[in-house]
Order: sequence, then structure tokens, then C-alpha cells
Amino acid sequence: MRSSSNRCDAGASLCAPAVPASKVVEIEWGADTVRFHPGATGPVPFARHVNTIAVFAGAFRRWHGAIHLVRAIELLRRSGRTDIEAVMIGDGPERPSVEAAAQQVQGIHVVGAIPHADMPAALAAADIGVAPFDMGAHRPLSLGFYWSPLKIFEYMAAALPVVAPAVDRIPQLVGHEREGLLYDQGGASSLADALARLGDPALRHKLGGAARERAVRDYSWSAHCRALEQAMAALVSSGRRTARTQDPRA
Repeated sequence: MRSSSNRCDAGASLCAPAVPASKVVEIEWGADTVRFHPGATGPVPFARHVNTIAVFAGAFRRWHGAIHLVRAIELLRRSGRTDIEAVMIGDGPERPSVEAAAQQVQGIHVVGAIPHADMPAALAAADIGVAPFDMGAHRPLSLGFYWSPLKIFEYMAAALPVVAPAVDRIPQLVGHEREGLLYDQGGASSLADALARLGDPALRHKLGGAARERAVRDYSWSAHCRALEQAMAALVSSGRRTARTQDPRA
């Protein structure tokens, strides 16, 4: 049994060829929906200067696409939208290049890594959760690598509408115009357009409320544990049926 691991079907990597897909259970990671909620308080590593703050929180790796948020904010600034700023939280190998690009654009604040205990308050102080994944920058994804994006679940738990590309698994996790806005990957302009739409507080409130409800229902650690329990119960039941079938006394 694997939760948030790799698929074991044809073409997948990092998985023994002898393990059939039927023996793998894929279960989403979960957010701590008790700690992550829209009213969370605590230290916040940024100040609010505008009406709308879009947050990126996570690893600065190529396929996490932080640079796309920088480019989107740059496009918004060029179009005259100065009411939307971005806060970028986290660290990783791409941070120096992203930070260098961000320094050329007004309204982007790269704050680096913060303690995870401070993350609930940081997300609660933002308005939009951005997950600008760049699927083409991570080759294992083309081989069937199973990934479960924790940042999206924590955004949703904090009642943030999610902005992410409509690729791979993401449309299954975030409903377009239900829990967030999904855009066509391929250019910063579509990401910028999604951010611009969420400059509307009423739309943010509607999508963020739905995101919180879904996080509690489907992406909490309680939901994760229920799925594990169901999978293990099914496994035990299957084993008992097999044993009875193979027992000549049955």
C-alpha cells in the first residue's frame, strides 16, 4: 500500500516491475484542518499594503513554477493592476533566480522559509493560494509519478481560492470556478488573468468558502486516515475470502 507514492504500471519508475497496479492504493495527503483555517493567528512574515495578496508557499524547485508567479505579477503591473501583490514563502535551489527576478518587479515579496508552525497564520493573512506547477520541468511526472500537492490542500484548508494550471491531476483536486480558478499552462498571461479575476472579494469569498468545505471533507488528515482504514479493511476482507476459497474444508 502506498499513499502519495509512485504508480506501479507500465512505464513507471522507482517501482518494482513485479508489483501490479492492482496492489497499489493511491491516497491523497492531508492538511491539518484544525490548525489551518481562515481565522488562524500568529506571526505573519509580511505586511498588507494592497487589497489582494497572492501567496506561493512551498519548495523553490523548477517544477513548482514560482517564476511563473513573478512573471504574472509583472504583467499585471504593466497593465496597471497595482492592487494585487505576491508573497513567496519557502526555499530551494530555484530561490536565488526567482528572487533576482522578483527584485525587478514591484509588489513581490520573497520572505524565505518560515517555521511550519507559523504557516497557518501566514496563509490566513493572504487572499489567494497559487500553485503554478510546471509539469514539463519534472520528467518523473511523464512516467506516471503519483504526486499529491500538500500546498493545495493547506491553501484550501485556509479558505484560499486556489489558482493552478489545469493539467495532470489538478482538475480532480480543485474544481474550476468551484474551489478556485484553473488556467491554461503555457504562459504567464493566463495566470495573470486568473489573479485579476480574484481581485473581486466576493468571488474570492465564494470560492474560498467552497475550498475550505472540500478540504475538511476530502483532504483533512481525518479523511486520509479513513481512506487508509477502508483500504486495510478491504485487504483483510479479501485475504479472508482467499483463505476460505483455498481451504479444502471450506
